[in-house]
Amino acid sequence: MQKRYIPNLLSVVRICLVPIFAWLFFLDYPRHVIPAVAVFFVAGATDVVDGYLARKHGWVSNVGKVLDPLADKLMQCTVLICFYIKEIIPIWLMLIYVGKEFLMLVGSLFIFRRKRVVVKSNFFGKMAVCVFYASIAVLIGLRLLAAPEVQTAATPFICIIMLDFALLALVQYFFCYIKAKQTNPEPEER
Repeated sequence: MQKRYIPNLLSVVRICLVPIFAWLFFLDYPRHVIPAVAVFFVAGATDVVDGYLARKHGWVSNVGKVLDPLADKLMQCTVLICFYIKEIIPIWLMLIYVGKEFLMLVGSLFIFRRKRVVVKSNFFGKMAVCVFYASIAVLIGLRLLAAPEVQTAATPFICIIMLDFALLALVQYFFCYIKAKQTNPEPEER
């Protein structure tokens, strides 16, 4: 295997970790929450490593530009659905966040189909992912260590912060699309 495929391989590994996370999370809940969260953070580490390798060595590919965000979206949505099922987060967060990810996926496919351009992540997208990982760590910490009244008070605050960063990233991607469309208008059909 050529080294330039390592980032894509890491993205595939991350996709494979999604069902492992869900299986561990629900396996004798809450006893296996820590191993499930460990899988979640291993997936996050592979995301950092694959991005670093791709940029440092110029191993960026269109396949990687699709696999990387797909792996992120699958893991994030799976975590949120699992957390909602176990009543760690409210339904509104899960619905808005999963809806936002679906909207971004459909938008990316639309842009690719129309312009053959793969939308790459930007600073705001990366920051939203970092805040997501930190928020999940705090929510799990609260669930395992804090009194119920502390969980009740802190959870909505953490969820709002996570959602704010996710929506900020969505707005930034929308403005990037508008800017790209203005600088590269589509040719008129004859």
